[in-house]
Amino acid sequence: MKSKWGCQLTQKADADLDEIVGYIAVELANPKAASDFVDKLQEVIEEARAFPESGSPVNNEFVPNTEVRKKLVGNYIMYYLPDSVEKMILILRIVYGRRNMDEILRQLNG
Repeated sequence: MKSKWGCQLTQKADADLDEIVGYIAVELANPKAASDFVDKLQEVIEEARAFPESGSPVNNEFVPNTEVRKKLVGNYIMYYLPDSVEKMILILRIVYGRRNMDEILRQLNG
């Protein structure tokens, strides 16, 4: 079996994750749901590492890089870029699915 790729979060994705977990655990007062979200995110990342092109391609005018893909994590969307040269999954953002995606995607490369 082909070895799994590595994984790295951008600073924005890391900040997204902190914000999401903090919101669920503190604002919603549900630490169990926050823990469950982290577990589900880890499952989705592992799937992306095993099958880098399994996510849906992102077709949006603000994302010129056609290699960017997305996967659902509950009510959230994980945007990532598989790098076949480095054998690395770069997690770009993790955002709530009902946010203004054009605005999120416009800032993806910034």
